[in-house]
Amino acid sequence: MKRMLVIGIGSLVMRDDGIGARAVEAIGSRLREHDVASFVGETDFQSCFDEIRPDDFVIIVDAMLRGAEPGRIDVTPLDEALKDRSRLRAQHEFSLFDLMELHAPETQGCFIGIEAAEIGFGFELSEPLNSRFEQICNDVSNAVLKIREGGVSGKYSIR
Repeated sequence: MKRMLVIGIGSLVMRDDGIGARAVEAIGSRLREHDVASFVGETDFQSCFDEIRPDDFVIIVDAMLRGAEPGRIDVTPLDEALKDRSRLRAQHEFSLFDLMELHAPETQGCFIGIEAAEIGFGFELSEPLNSRFEQICNDVSNAVLKIREGGVSGKYSIR
């Protein structure tokens, strides 16, 4: 069986932009119990890319801003997310998605996007995400385990 690697990305000093990193950090021990590796890369896309082995199934968890309800979780096959990466643009010019598209476009996996409420300078999550943080972590963990059990055949949302 391929190794499953969950990578949490986002800036911890940009409020909700750090939700992916915070959630993966919070559920790391739960994932290990199910033989799922995790890595919190924050904004260091190079170290994230270096963690990926050629045959890994990679799940990237990050914030997104699409105008949906804050805390909503979208699960998208990684190949679709890579094709649509201009809509997933982070705070930085170059991202993990760009590096993967350039050097490892055949990587299998999923993108788990968590709808943010506020992205701007600050060390705390916005009130909507902070008040739902435990539920967000449970939803992300459950999504990862669901993917582990049977993969993902298409895009879907939680909440």
